[in-house]
Order: sequence, then structure tokens, then C-alpha cells
Amino acid sequence: MFKKTTHTKLIVIASLLPIISFGTVGVISYYEINSFIDDENWVRHTHQVIEQSDAIEKTMLDIETGSRGYAITGNPISLAPYTSGISQITSQLDSIRTLTTDNPIQQANIQKLIPLVEEKISFSNKTIALQNNTGKDAGVQNVATLEGTRLMDNIRQVIGDMKNEENTLLEQRASVSQASAQNTSNTIIAGTAIAILITMISTIAIYKKMQQRDQIEKVNIELHFETEKLKERDNAKAELSAMVSHELKTPLVTISGYAEMLKDEAVLGALNKEQIHAVDTISSQTVKLERLISDIMDAQKMDLKKMKFNKRDFAIDDLMDEQIQIHSKLMDEKKVRFTNSTKEKLKIKSDPDRLNQVFANLIKNAVDFVPPSGGTIEINAARKNGDVVFYVKDNGNGIPQEKQDGLFKKFYQIDTSLKRSHGGTGLGLVICKGIVEALGGTIWLESQVGKGTTFWFRIPNNGSANHDLTEV
Repeated sequence: MFKKTTHTKLIVIASLLPIISFGTVGVISYYEINSFIDDENWVRHTHQVIEQSDAIEKTMLDIETGSRGYAITGNPISLAPYTSGISQITSQLDSIRTLTTDNPIQQANIQKLIPLVEEKISFSNKTIALQNNTGKDAGVQNVATLEGTRLMDNIRQVIGDMKNEENTLLEQRASVSQASAQNTSNTIIAGTAIAILITMISTIAIYKKMQQRDQIEKVNIELHFETEKLKERDNAKAELSAMVSHELKTPLVTISGYAEMLKDEAVLGALNKEQIHAVDTISSQTVKLERLISDIMDAQKMDLKKMKFNKRDFAIDDLMDEQIQIHSKLMDEKKVRFTNSTKEKLKIKSDPDRLNQVFANLIKNAVDFVPPSGGTIEINAARKNGDVVFYVKDNGNGIPQEKQDGLFKKFYQIDTSLKRSHGGTGLGLVICKGIVEALGGTIWLESQVGKGTTFWFRIPNNGSANHDLTEV
């Protein structure tokens, strides 16, 4: 009787051990999986906040594009992006405020963002009102104050801060999610080891583990699809920006043409001194705007990997002499001593037109920063290890070390103050870097405060290139 009772107890204990083990595994797994699902929901929530931030930035860009386009063309059709943006911005701000209710930092950022948005809309309304009530010149002059650009930069900064905060949270939440998944896996393995003698229980454990794995894989697939959708939206925005930039160039051709006609006495008659000055101002500002639009278009082409290259064999000394010819008028006007110190007779297989574009950006930057009296700019090309190394050297003020790292980033300005003396989109060096790297080379700088700056770029002689971009 005692043996039977003991045997029964052992059977009961042997049966209860795997049951308790799997019961414990099940309870712990239940909480870990729920924790994992909560973490994944927070990750998805973070993506929603980032997506809404991008939508607000795009809407504000539409408002700016519409008001500027209307100021330049006077065509009411140009107001379509503005009207669409005005109708969406309030709901977008309400949406992101609701999404970030639990985050004091983001709520503070939104409190910074709303006055900037209101100020930007007020500025755009003023531009439109000047166009309607005073005329195109008044609207264009209001745009030319760069106040709208300043406001957009501030808006982008705040939105950038918001996205940085969300990316930080995303990293933290991804780490917690990974830990939850790891804890769940460890719990199942430990419980299975204890109850390995019971085939049925082991089978159930394996089945549960497979279920969990399927669930995680499903979540990963959904996140992958969300990521692909975000990439598609980014490409669509880039293509739209490229199209808008291209369309903006069309009216500029007409403006430039009429400005030249106004200066031709045989066409529209003689102008007085003040009128000639006004027409010259229109021409110079038109050229500046065309350059800015071209920079934006080139940056978008590089983002979309659609920039085209036409490589051929050519003489380096011809390219260097061409820089002197192209920029001689500008150098004379600025009273800058511009020299080509190239000594070697070199040949290379590359794209001379794109290299001209690199030189134009680097030389223009140098002209902006050399002293008004006694400014010097030197260009040079030399063979090194089979490649050709170019440089553009100036005797400007130089660039502080702490500001050099950001020079090749989009929209970066060394001087970000409202009183900065040099304009531009901050895309010139980005375009230089993109072209040089697409041609298989590298670009860098050496600078010392008070002694000037030298931009170097190396181009391979064998015509090798980054094949992600288009070669014709």
C-alpha cells in the first residue's frame, strides 16, 4: 500500500512538474509577449509622429512655394499649393499635438512651432497682398528680403528637433522590444528543458514557440511594408520638388529676356540712369534665382540617382584655362587676383562639364569670402598616383575647425545669423561632393582661421564612377 501510494505520488509529481513548468512558462511568456506587442505599438506610434512631422514640413513648403510663385508670376494658378497647405496645416498641427500628448519635450517643441507657422503664413499672406494691391515688384521685393527663408529654416529646425527626439525614442523602444523578445525566448527554453520527458508537453511548447515566431515575423513584415511606404513617399516628394524647380525656371527665361530687351535702345527705347539700374537689378536677381533653382534641381537629381554624366578624354590645361576665361569678369569686378598655377600637361577621361560645375561652385564660394582688398584665388591641377588632384585656394578668413564637418551637408551655412552677408541655399558644396564622388573621386578641405581655405578634389584617370548614377 505504501509503495503504491508512493508510486502514485511520484507519478503525480512527475506529471505536475512539467505542467507547473509550462504553466510558469506560459504566464511569463504571456506578459513578455504583451510587453513586446506594446513596445512594437510604441515603435509604430513613433513612425506616425515622424511621418506627421514630414507632412507639416511639406505643407509649409507648399505654402511658401505657392506664395512665392504667385509673387513672381501673378498667376492665380500658382496659389494652388498655398491654398491646399492653408487648408491642411491646422489639422496637421492638431494631429501631432494629440499624438505627442504624453511627451512634454514634444509639446514644448510644438509650442515653438505654432508661432513660427503662424508667422510664416502671415508673411506669405503679406506677399500675396502686396502682389494684389501694389504689384509684382512689391511682392518679389518682399520675398527677396529672405524673411520667408529665415522662417522656413526655423520651422525646419524645430521639426528636425522633433524628429530627433522621436528617433531617440525609437532607438530606446527598439532596444526594449529586443530585450522582451530575448526574455520570452529564454523562458521557453528553460521550461522546455525541465519538461523534456513529456512528449506531448514538449510538442505543445514547440508549437507555442512556432506561433510566437510567426507573430514576430508578421510584425517584422508589417514594419518592412511601412518602411517601403515611407521610402516611396520620400521619392514622390523628391520628384515633386524636382518638377516644381524645373517649372520655376520657365518664367525666369521670359523675365531675363525682357530685361535684356529693355536695355536695348533699338527695341524699346532709351532708359534713364535709374531705370537702367532697376533693369540691371532684375537681371542680376534673375541670374541668382536661376542658380539657386539649378542647385536645387541638381541636388534632387542626385537624391533620385538621375544625374547624367558624359565622360570623354580631354586636356586638363584647357579646362583650367577655361576657368580663367569664365570667371575673369567676376574677378575684375571684385578686384580679386585670380591665377592658374598648373604646370603639367595632363589628360584625363571624365566629364568636363561636371568638373566645370564643381569649379564654379568652389570659385564662387572663394570670391564670397576673400577680403574686399587684396583678395587672391589660385587654382591648380597635378598628377598624383595616377589620378588628377585639383584645388581652389583663397586667402579669406578661413573656416573654424568646429564648422568644417558640416560643410558638405545640405543647407549648411557657416554663418547662420540673420545678418549674414553671404546668401545661397547651402547646396553648392553638397553638389560638388555628389559630382566628385559620382566620378569616382573624393573631396576635402584644409583651412586655418586668418590664413584662408583650400578645397581639394581627386578625380581618377581611368574614368571609373559610381554606377548608381546615370552615365551617357
